[in-house]
Amino acid sequence: MRRTPDGGVVPPPGAGDHAGRAPDRRDPAPGGPGGVLGAAGGVAGLTLASRALGFLRWVVQASTVGAGTVAGAYATANQVPNVLYEVVVGGALAATVVPLLAPATSAGRRRQAQETASGLLGVVLLVLLPLGAGLALLADPVARLFPVSQGADAATQVGLVASFLRMFALQVPLYGVGVVLTGVLQAHRRFTWPALTPVLSSLVVMATYGVYGAMAHGSQTPGPAALRVLGWGTTAGVAALSLPLVWPVARLGIRLRPVPRLDRAVAGRALRLGGAGVVTLVAQQVSVLVVLALARWGGSTGTVAVYQYTQAVYVLPYAVLVVPVATVLYPRLAAAFGSPGAGRDAPGSADTGDAGDTGDAGSRGGGPGGPRESVGPVGPGGGPAPSPGARDLAARSTGAVTAVAVAGAGALLAVSAGAERLFSLLADVTGMGAALVAMAPGLVGYALVYQVTRVLFAMDRSTGAAVVTAVGWLVVAGGSWAGVGALSDGGDGAATLLGVGLGQSTGMVVAGAGLLAVLARALGGGVLGPSLRALAVGAPVAAAVGWNVCWLTNALGSGPGAGSALLGAGAAAAGALGTAGVTLGAVNLCDPTVLGLLTRRGRTGTGASPKGRAGGARDEQVAGKEQP
Repeated sequence: MRRTPDGGVVPPPGAGDHAGRAPDRRDPAPGGPGGVLGAAGGVAGLTLASRALGFLRWVVQASTVGAGTVAGAYATANQVPNVLYEVVVGGALAATVVPLLAPATSAGRRRQAQETASGLLGVVLLVLLPLGAGLALLADPVARLFPVSQGADAATQVGLVASFLRMFALQVPLYGVGVVLTGVLQAHRRFTWPALTPVLSSLVVMATYGVYGAMAHGSQTPGPAALRVLGWGTTAGVAALSLPLVWPVARLGIRLRPVPRLDRAVAGRALRLGGAGVVTLVAQQVSVLVVLALARWGGSTGTVAVYQYTQAVYVLPYAVLVVPVATVLYPRLAAAFGSPGAGRDAPGSADTGDAGDTGDAGSRGGGPGGPRESVGPVGPGGGPAPSPGARDLAARSTGAVTAVAVAGAGALLAVSAGAERLFSLLADVTGMGAALVAMAPGLVGYALVYQVTRVLFAMDRSTGAAVVTAVGWLVVAGGSWAGVGALSDGGDGAATLLGVGLGQSTGMVVAGAGLLAVLARALGGGVLGPSLRALAVGAPVAAAVGWNVCWLTNALGSGPGAGSALLGAGAAAAGALGTAGVTLGAVNLCDPTVLGLLTRRGRTGTGASPKGRAGGARDEQVAGKEQP
């Protein structure tokens, strides 16, 4: 046995399915030589590029497809495959794949991971291929379900929508394939390709728009060839989101054979996780419908569009700061809580068995989702006690996500006035800045929903996660209704946006706080320490710096003309980055352990004990071996 530089222990050659193979250092696993921060930074950079290209794609679409009958039919049909996928399996699949695969991959059980991934892919194709075929066959009656736009010819619109639906039907199974392959890669701690394919997809779709525009020559009645280019090119964009992932999965040595068959224990856990995902998805969609209805009722013409612009700004720090960190940490959490050693003192160490320890993840007969029979100490929630290493990883990862979320909320506050001034060059967006300020606290709750839900999924406690998250989204709906009712008498877009922003923050704060309470009940109150310290130190700094930056950039951009608005927007963007940096610096200065998981300061590995560190080191070393 030899020790790694971070104090972990590397198992001898021959462990697992990779006997005698040297780890590949080209793509280090999180926590290894490249570190969590490096992996998260790479994902964040690609996410930012994807967001920028997504915005450019809208510009190209507006200039080539336009806003006429073809554009309306295209936009209508383009929503159907995505909605069908989300309703049928999307909510169930999104956070399910990684916790089902990570325990096996971290322990080097490649055959088990391969069989589970093949079974998931088989089930997804069994459901989605007939659904896509049905959409193609029933395209005409489905197209007739949509109301005809004012001024459009009914027969022309139905014909166009039906034609696009036939070309878009293949997107339904492609979405499912992409999610499964993404989960396989993330379970093996490979994050680059899942973050890169949205960039490839945007490039393919923009090229499609360009070719269509050249063929249509601005005509409102383009020929069949141009319409086929637009339809099939858009489907090729979805294929670019999914099919390139086959190559990196194959490089892992995973040979996927889509057979709709899962081990009983895995199937049981998949159903629990999937059911929880569906519950939260339904509650979220209810809140979306309520908010859109309120925007129409309380606002004026264009309030819905302004709300969508506001949401685009709101989710940017979440997508660039929170999601990359939580995504990179999720496989480690799933491995720590889901491996056979999770109930002992070495998460992820299946080969250190000691019958006198705290048991096999609280179950006998093995593996996640199996029959639970307590064989060790009882945890705070009444179930088997998790290992100290797994508990420590949950605490520190949630603290790190909380810290970056607070920094993101400060950045949102800083950029609020500048964002409204910038968008005002394109349209009347009165009220956007105030709405962003109202939404900023909710960003922290939104981040906690993303992170703590995944911790609880990794622990196989999905019911509590689903109930609390669903309640949060329903509070968003109720809070928005109350806010708009109190602030707007109808026709007041700014007041409506403010009411919706307050309702959204209220619901997300309720959900985040509730999930922290569930986490504390499961793992003990001490697990909240890093998160509470991040909030106590970071929130006042983020608020103070963000408010001052907002005031300064508002003054800079208050002059007449586009130049002043652009100056204010640029200063706001720089100030937002500065606010986030100052906030994270303050948190790290007061308590380096909060961000220690990202920067590799403080304790290393996944736990506080040598055996816990050994488990983390083993996870990282095996993950490094996976890529030939």
